[in-house]
Amino acid sequence: MQLRDLIMVFSSFVSMAAGVFLPGLAGPLEAMPRLMLMVMLYLSFLAVGAGALWDELRAMPGIVCRLTALRLLALPLFVFAVFRLVMPEFSLGALLLGAAPVGVMAAVFSLMLGANTALILVGNIVTSLLLPLSLPLLLSCTDGALRALGTGGLDLPENFSLGGMTISLCITILLPFAAALGTRALPRLTGGILRRHFPLLTTAVIISNLGIFSNYAGVLRQSPALILHALLASCLLCVVMTAAALPATRGMPRQVRLAFLISFGVINNILLMIVSNEFFTVNEALMGAAYLVPLYILLFYYRYCSRTPAR
Repeated sequence: MQLRDLIMVFSSFVSMAAGVFLPGLAGPLEAMPRLMLMVMLYLSFLAVGAGALWDELRAMPGIVCRLTALRLLALPLFVFAVFRLVMPEFSLGALLLGAAPVGVMAAVFSLMLGANTALILVGNIVTSLLLPLSLPLLLSCTDGALRALGTGGLDLPENFSLGGMTISLCITILLPFAAALGTRALPRLTGGILRRHFPLLTTAVIISNLGIFSNYAGVLRQSPALILHALLASCLLCVVMTAAALPATRGMPRQVRLAFLISFGVINNILLMIVSNEFFTVNEALMGAAYLVPLYILLFYYRYCSRTPAR
């Protein structure tokens, strides 16, 4: 592994452990996960200007549309069906995380491994901007289809509001996008921020992890079985999503293949963890938080794939 790989993995796991053993941080850092998520989205959006975004879309519209459809529609329905059979108590969490946009860490992994970073950046932006529309529609249609089939709905909370979730997603995603567009008008500032992209992103990840895991420190200590189940569910989800990407990458050039693999496994779980914390139950929120563990372990698998010839 390269030095940046080690720094990212080490700082991520240390900050998770620190959050668990420092529950007193939960209050002061309560708003930090959402704020740091917006910082991460801002850095991701800033890396690709609006002009570059349209250029990439015109250059590879088919592959971008394919990635977007698979990530926002096919993948969440597939993982939901799998979990409905093997771990039904986490099936809603699997659906939510499966529908998550391409993660902001995907571009960092891509740069480390020499994948098609342009495709990942465009995929991150497109799936993020579409999420406020795609996720509520996916939940509504899936719940309606299950009820029509007589198999029971998604067991959504009684006070759940699709409109409230849509507004929350719009604020969290569109504000960083607008801020990035504004910053792009200042080339010197943009260049300075992008030169410090990795340390800024690493700092945001550390603060976010501290806030997330300190918030759940009490639950983790009182109900260790619950976090073990959530961790098992998140690891299974990671394996299922990674395996689901393999058929879609056959015959692709190495860089595009790597980009697809990374885009399927490196998701914006923090965004869905925040959504789950606001609108769903502790099962979905803990599954989203626990996904941070397999997410960084994936880097080892992607490093192996980067050295393996495409089939």
